[in-house]
This record gives sequence, structure tokens and C-alpha cells, in this order.
Amino acid sequence: MSDVDTRVAAAERLIRERGIPGAVVRAAGHRAEIAAVEVPRDAIAALAALAPEIKALGFRYVALELIPDASEVAATVRDS
Repeated sequence: MSDVDTRVAAAERLIRERGIPGAVVRAAGHRAEIAAVEVPRDAIAALAALAPEIKALGFRYVALELIPDASEVAATVRDS
């Protein structure tokens, strides 16, 4: 397992252990220094509180990618 994979796995484990299910972490950027995290909208505040701990795993930045609620996606598709 590479250093990047190890950091991603550690970040996902940390987030999951802090009660945010379904989070996905990707390493992004030229040097894989960005933790790009996908979480549901209702988990944003909890993720923000974890940002310092995620950075301590070796990431320089923590970026948030919102996952829309399933009901919002269904409504958007239905209304299209």
C-alpha cells in the first residue's frame, strides 16, 4: 500500500469512527496533498471539526465535495 493509499484509508477510518458514515476520501492535487472528502450535507459541520485531524494525517488541505440528498437528485431528474 502506498503512502497516499495509507493516508486516504486513515482519513476514511477517522471520519467513520467519528460517526460520519458513507464518507469517501480521495487524494487530489499534484502531490496528493488535498484530501477531497465527499459527505452528506448534514455531516458538513462534523467534517469541519475533523479537518485538523485529517490534515495531521499528512494532507495540506481538506476539500469538501457535497453529495446531494437522494430526494433532491430524484426531484431534479423528475423535473427535467
